[in-house]
Amino acid sequence: MDDEQSGPTTKHPQERPENFWHLVAQATQLGWNLVVPIVGGVLLGRYLDDLFDKEFTWTLSLLLVGVAVAFNNLYAIYIEHSDAEPLRKRVKKHRQEKAKGGENHAKDK
Repeated sequence: MDDEQSGPTTKHPQERPENFWHLVAQATQLGWNLVVPIVGGVLLGRYLDDLFDKEFTWTLSLLLVGVAVAFNNLYAIYIEHSDAEPLRKRVKKHRQEKAKGGENHAKDK
């Protein structure tokens, strides 16, 4: 049997643990950035509801705030690990291009 045609070569065993631990670290970061704001909002809301004798007003409010913060964290991680520009920069660039286009149009008349 020819060794060259036996199949794709595997990576060196030394490279795999680095990749594995890197993925574990990324998954852990993602989990903490999503779970902590949501659970923290619920726990703080429950504490405030008990403190002010409310039923669930603070809990629901801070749950929604926690979900918003979690999605903001998720978006920040996405921007950090991708080639995409943040939304604010894209909007700013679009407005600048629009303003330049309006100035050029006014000069043509």
